[in-house]
Amino acid sequence: MKLEFPVEDISKIRLAHRLTSILTNDGKLYITGTNLKTGFGSDLTEFKQYPQFKNNNTIIQEIDCGKDLFVILTQDNEIWVQGIFNGIKSDKTSVITKIQTGTNLINDLSTYNQIKCCDRYSMFFFQSNSYLTQDLENLLKNGYFSDCNIQDIPVHKILIETRIGKTFDLIKKYLESNCKLNEIQDLLKWIYCDQMINLKRTNEILNHFGIQNAQKTKLLKNDLKQLLFNEQTSDFKLVVKNEDEEEEEEELYIHKFILAARSGLFLNMFQNLEENLQKVKDYSGKSLETIELLISFLYTDELPITADTDQEFIKEEFEDIVEYYQLNPTIPMMDIFEKCFKK
Repeated sequence: MKLEFPVEDISKIRLAHRLTSILTNDGKLYITGTNLKTGFGSDLTEFKQYPQFKNNNTIIQEIDCGKDLFVILTQDNEIWVQGIFNGIKSDKTSVITKIQTGTNLINDLSTYNQIKCCDRYSMFFFQSNSYLTQDLENLLKNGYFSDCNIQDIPVHKILIETRIGKTFDLIKKYLESNCKLNEIQDLLKWIYCDQMINLKRTNEILNHFGIQNAQKTKLLKNDLKQLLFNEQTSDFKLVVKNEDEEEEEEELYIHKFILAARSGLFLNMFQNLEENLQKVKDYSGKSLETIELLISFLYTDELPITADTDQEFIKEEFEDIVEYYQLNPTIPMMDIFEKCFKK
């Protein structure tokens, strides 16, 4: 069998009846076999790039296949299906179909990051939050370190303003004058968790504030990157020893509510500090580089890995730091390392 790409670039392999599909780390899809007519004919003996996505910029994040079914999930939350699916028998297995949300096949709940085929007539989609959105959802429920309210719901002003792109007073006034409580709660679900419970109404509200196609253009982690080490918006300083300079210390600008949402240690620390205290020293003994990587991860679920990064050093550091800072114990840190290092 001929491979047209290095084996080490493979992200996923999915097998089904007379069909093998491979997804690469850069989101390209290759296929071989005789199960589905994919534009190559019915008997493909070499791996070829899937023709419908070969000459565009589509990035595929998940694939799965069944006996007579092939399903593709793109990074833009588009779902493409080829074959016999969802109880619909069709001889047109060579036709790939884009499935729209809001239909009887898919509901209107935000984004999907897993997709599975059960049998030749069924297709199942699994919606799953990222670890970042899980932690911020808990923050929304508990209201830790909130500094304002909308309809008596404790919220965080800078996060609201960053996500919507307008002043908090303007946002609050419009929502309380024009939206029902459940509509405000649905909007907050998008702000904190990237989820749209009521797709149509939430988009109407966002459109009022000039945000179009929010599910593709306004990702939570991208908005949080604007807050990362931002002196103008931060409400606290974390003092870290700089090992490159003897006796020198660096002050990192942070947001208490983000670190408290993601780290049990920071939550306990901030809850027990005096209210007027504006900075605290980090006593982990970790280097400035490691603490900066940690905070970047807490804001984005990503590590800013470069070609010059000492990967083994960072792995060893983070194995200790995950326990020390009491991060979400369900986070598969090794999976995150692998994804970051492959970028």
